[in-house]
Amino acid sequence: MYIIDRLTVPRTLILALCFFLVSVTVYAQLDKENKRKLQKVEKLYKKKNYKDAAILTREVINDFPVNENLWKLYNQVMYANYVSSKILSPVKLSVESTESKNSEYIENNLKYTLGKPRYDYQNAIYYSATCLPYNIKSSALLRTMYVDHKYYTGAEVLAESKELFDIGEKEFETKNYQNAIRFYQQAYDADTGNFKALLYMGDCYFALEYYGQAAVYFRRAIQKQPFLNEPLKYLINVLYKKGEYQKALEVAKNSLLVYPEEAVILQIYNLLNEQNSDKTLNRNWVLRLAPANTLEDTNYRNSFFEELLHFDHYVAAKNGAEAHYDATGIRKPNAAPELEQYLEIKSWKDMLKATKNENIPALDYARKMNAQGMLAPYVFISLFNVDFYTQYRHFIDHNRELALEYINTFLLTPKS
Repeated sequence: MYIIDRLTVPRTLILALCFFLVSVTVYAQLDKENKRKLQKVEKLYKKKNYKDAAILTREVINDFPVNENLWKLYNQVMYANYVSSKILSPVKLSVESTESKNSEYIENNLKYTLGKPRYDYQNAIYYSATCLPYNIKSSALLRTMYVDHKYYTGAEVLAESKELFDIGEKEFETKNYQNAIRFYQQAYDADTGNFKALLYMGDCYFALEYYGQAAVYFRRAIQKQPFLNEPLKYLINVLYKKGEYQKALEVAKNSLLVYPEEAVILQIYNLLNEQNSDKTLNRNWVLRLAPANTLEDTNYRNSFFEELLHFDHYVAAKNGAEAHYDATGIRKPNAAPELEQYLEIKSWKDMLKATKNENIPALDYARKMNAQGMLAPYVFISLFNVDFYTQYRHFIDHNRELALEYINTFLLTPKS
């Protein structure tokens, strides 16, 4: 089923996404200068000079930001740079100082310097997800890196349950699905907090093509962890296999209110086609030229692009925002109520206002949504970014009906 989800457990997260080096000869649409740069990238890569290879690849991507092969190349270079570095785990540091601000500043700088290969690789995944719509792998990896652990880590699961679960995993890997079910069930019986055991029993039934039974387990998993998207994606797949396309579509729409993952958006597109629906997916995706505005950049999201164009105004919207918004980008209780509730929406509105007299086709649909009072659901769902997840979650929890109206009226539109 969703192999990327099965791979991205915390202990193997960074090793989950590995690309083969893409031959530079496939980039027929590139100009001569950029072709020469990529030829040099290939030579640098073979010499294990990954840092310089990354710099050159970024230069080419700046000219061709939605080229999938270039992003695969960049991810591979940053992955190779990461695994070849000596620091292969998150850095934990403690610095003593009479001034707490100085200690924090020193610790953060040391953390970034020592852990830079890891951050660079994670950010390569982030940038590629930002620049490529329907980038299923990167989207799933970002979810597992930054969101899933908020709800479930498995850390509290009893040792006996973990041991049985691991045996089940080995049986699953060798396609002994009946045996895997037996051990997953024993793991769940030993500790009903073992959510993954419940979920993967459903996965085994799916592999055995017992779709009805698989659906039962996936629904149980959804009840147990309603804020995790993985069981919802699995259930959509099962209903699709059963030919229950309308039910699958409803689950998919609900999934967008849990986490707007690229796989689900693509599933919605496919489901509409399978039904020969009179509706089509009208996402109106646009290229984001700047990372999401955050007040605490704990992930070190330096700007990838040299020219931000209209997103210069988006970035500027963050200036002075710390007085009115908390670290997650939600308006503080004592801030003026006329201010936007969310920093992300303020940033978009500031950008739209600053460019109102400019002809920028990429912003046309955002202007339309703003006029309709639908800018927030458009940005949070169709243009979702993992760095504003907390704002997204707050918006959905307080504006669920508005979000559903956006999905049913503007995301899914009548075919022309």
